[in-house]
Amino acid sequence: MRLRPSLLLLSASLFALGGVLSLPRGEEEVRPRFQREGGLPEMALVVAGRDIDYCAPRTPCGPGSRTDTILYVRLRGQEARVLAIPRDLYSPLVGGRINAAYARGGAELLKRAVEEATGLVVERHAVITLESAARVVDAVGGVEVYLDRPMRYTDRAAGLYINFPAGRLHLSGEEAVKYMRFRHDLLGDYARLDRIKGVLAQVAQRAQDPRTWPALASALRAAWQELDTDLSLEEALGYLPAVRGVRLSLATLPTREGPGSLLSPDEAARGRFLAAFLGLSPPLSPPEVPVRLRGEGELLLWARAFLLQEGVEPLLEEAEVVRSAVYAQDPRAGAYYADLFHLPLLAPHRPVAGVVVELGRDLLQ
Repeated sequence: MRLRPSLLLLSASLFALGGVLSLPRGEEEVRPRFQREGGLPEMALVVAGRDIDYCAPRTPCGPGSRTDTILYVRLRGQEARVLAIPRDLYSPLVGGRINAAYARGGAELLKRAVEEATGLVVERHAVITLESAARVVDAVGGVEVYLDRPMRYTDRAAGLYINFPAGRLHLSGEEAVKYMRFRHDLLGDYARLDRIKGVLAQVAQRAQDPRTWPALASALRAAWQELDTDLSLEEALGYLPAVRGVRLSLATLPTREGPGSLLSPDEAARGRFLAAFLGLSPPLSPPEVPVRLRGEGELLLWARAFLLQEGVEPLLEEAEVVRSAVYAQDPRAGAYYADLFHLPLLAPHRPVAGVVVELGRDLLQ
C-alpha cells in the first residue's frame, strides 16, 4: 500500500486562482513582486471571513463588517501554517473584540490588530464573504464531517437554522458554513475554530483532484469579485510553482480567560507555542510522546508496521475516520508525524494525549 501525497488547500486554490487572477481587472495597479531574498517565496497575511448584516429581522442585506473568522497565514515555499484567532480576543488597539477591527478601521486596522495579538508581522490581507466560502466548498464537492451528537441552533431574527443529526454527514457549501458558524457547545468559539480548521484541511485535500479545478476556478472567479484584498497578481502567481506538495498546519492562538466574556492573549504560552509552530522544522527522530493510530483494520496494520520501522510502538484504535489528519497539541511532535505521513497537522483546542494519527479511506483514493 502506498500513501498518496496530500496536497493542500492553498495549492489547488492558488492554482485555480492563477487562472482567475489572469483575468483583466480594470486599471488595477500591478505592485512589484513580493519576494524575500532566498529560494522560496514567503508571505504573511491575514485571511478573514465577513459575517452578515441585517437590515431587519430575517432580512440580510449583504456582507457584514465584523470578521468572526480570522486566520493568520504564513506561506513559505511549500509550507502553509495557519493560526486561528478567537473572535472574542480583546484588542487594546481596537478597544474591544478583535472581530470588530475590520468594522472600525478596515483591513489596515485588522492587520495591525492581528500583529498586536500574535506579535507577528502581517503583510497582506484577504477578506472573504460567507457566500464565497460556500461556493468554494461546493466547487470541491462538499465536505464530510462526523458529529458525536446532534447540532441544533435557531436564530429566527437572522434566519439561521442549524439542524444536523449525529453521525457521518456530507455537507454542501451552505451547510458547511452553518457547521462552521455553530459555537453553542461546551468549548464555544474554540470548538468552532477547530471545525473551521477541519473543513479547511478537507477542502485542501479535495481541491487537489484536477477534476475539481474547473468548478473551483469558476467559484474563485465569483469570489474574487467580492474579495477585499491587497494581493497583487504577481504576488499570487509567484506561489504557483510551489503549490504541489505544500504542507498545511493549523492551530489556534493560545489565550486565557479575560474580563467578562472576553479573552486575553496568553503571553507566556504564545511565545513557546509560536516558536514551535512557526519556527521549527520537524525533529529528526520520533518525539517521546504516545502515538495512537485511529482508523480501519488494514490501514492500522500498515501504519503500525510503518511506525515500527521508526522505532515507535503505537496504540491502535478501530474507528470510522472521515478524513485523514494528524492531531496534536504539541506542534513539534505533531510536525514529525504530519511530515512522516504527509498529512495536514491540526492542533485542536480540545485535549489530545500525545499524537493521534487518523487514517481514513481517502488515503487509498
